[in-house]
Amino acid sequence: MIEPDYKQQIKDLAPKEYLAQVIKAISAAEKFHKDQMRFSGEPYVNHSFRIAITLGEMGMDATTMIAGLLHNCITNSPQKEKEISQEIEKEFGLEVLTLINQYNDISKATASTETEYEVITKFILNNAKDLRPVLIKLADTLDNVRTIEYMPKERLGTKLQKIIYLYAPLAEYLNLDMIKKELEEKALEIYKPEEYQMIKSKMEENHYTREMKEKYLKYLKYILKDISPQTFVYGRVKSIYSVYNKQKKQLKETGKVDISNIKDLIAFRVVTDREESCFDILEKIMDKGDIITQDFDDYITHPKPNGYKALQGPIVLDEISPSIIEIQILTHDMYYFNTYGPASHIAYKESKSRYANPTEKYNWVEEVHKEINKHISQRDKNFSIPINVNIFPNSVFAFTPKGKILQLDLGDTVVDFAFKVHTDVGYRMVSAKVNGKAEKLDYQVKTGDEIEIITQIGKKSVKQEWVMYANSPSTKSKIQKTWKSS
Repeated sequence: MIEPDYKQQIKDLAPKEYLAQVIKAISAAEKFHKDQMRFSGEPYVNHSFRIAITLGEMGMDATTMIAGLLHNCITNSPQKEKEISQEIEKEFGLEVLTLINQYNDISKATASTETEYEVITKFILNNAKDLRPVLIKLADTLDNVRTIEYMPKERLGTKLQKIIYLYAPLAEYLNLDMIKKELEEKALEIYKPEEYQMIKSKMEENHYTREMKEKYLKYLKYILKDISPQTFVYGRVKSIYSVYNKQKKQLKETGKVDISNIKDLIAFRVVTDREESCFDILEKIMDKGDIITQDFDDYITHPKPNGYKALQGPIVLDEISPSIIEIQILTHDMYYFNTYGPASHIAYKESKSRYANPTEKYNWVEEVHKEINKHISQRDKNFSIPINVNIFPNSVFAFTPKGKILQLDLGDTVVDFAFKVHTDVGYRMVSAKVNGKAEKLDYQVKTGDEIEIITQIGKKSVKQEWVMYANSPSTKSKIQKTWKSS
């Protein structure tokens, strides 16, 4: 087997204007990781090379690729941490060093064993005012999952849980669907190998494969070729992990897989420019196949409460296969609104309601992708392009002294934090320290703060003025209830 030429791949992907700096970083990574090996027995530096390749494929700037190459140089040599940090700053600039340090901060946050994975994920996104360290971490995790079979078994369970419940949702929030899918698929293959293989075999037996998807794509493009303006057709095969989630109960009860009731194992999106063209497209498809009427929805004539619009539902195209597939037909404007607007997947996911009302609460999804696209468009002309974001702007995330992360609302104070830790902690509070310094109880918490609540044993009452210090209605209610009953 021929060893991949990772160095050449990096050079091909790097912005040509800054190729010399990237080549210098390749040499630095080789020096810093000299004689270091991975669990697989391969040189550790190959891991760094593959991260840089992934970042280059994502369209990241030279600074991010260099930070990816050097992402573990500091932590892998703790005895020389200061020396290596100084060398990186001198050779590649403060911004590269900052990205590496912020990447390391993300790694520290994921080490919390007391915090729910969902809270860690949201903290990472909220704390990231520049998205680039998060993308480095995702590229790092992607390479780790591709070689996860070499990891010691005693560490495997925790790593797989983080991949499924922390890093895959992180990719999902950023609409990085291909990364999310690969993380989930590989983790499931290792975590539940029998179930993974059972579902994979069942899908292949029933021809729910990439090859079948391509046949449908070719056919749909052919029958819609006369629709004007031109239509764009996209397809996907449902991930094995998604099927597993739908089959969990069945697998637990019977040990078998039944995919016959899943109607979107292969699904297509047809996008056009005009609303009336959507109905023309549907008519063309109905001429060649059958829609399953009882499950087909016209959300264009009757949009969902959150504004979501599309024609969608199960169909059968017998000329290709007797299988049921799913089709979604919509305009570019509808697609943009459904992806980034009040009807976005993230708004739906966070509201936890199928019938959620319109909200601008998650319009940061659109801003994130505008910033990423701007970054990609400028990478050939600029050495460093921050991806400025403000994610979950209505929340803050603070640490307990033991490293647990608590999610609070913007404007919440030390008093709110104390009651969030536990109601009894709130009642027994006498003072607080923020980042090691004494602070007033009306101090407004910021993301990243470490807050220590000083308590008094036996204390069960609070002062009336604490109501004015609190921001959360829940905290105010608890305070009022206490001093009214005392």
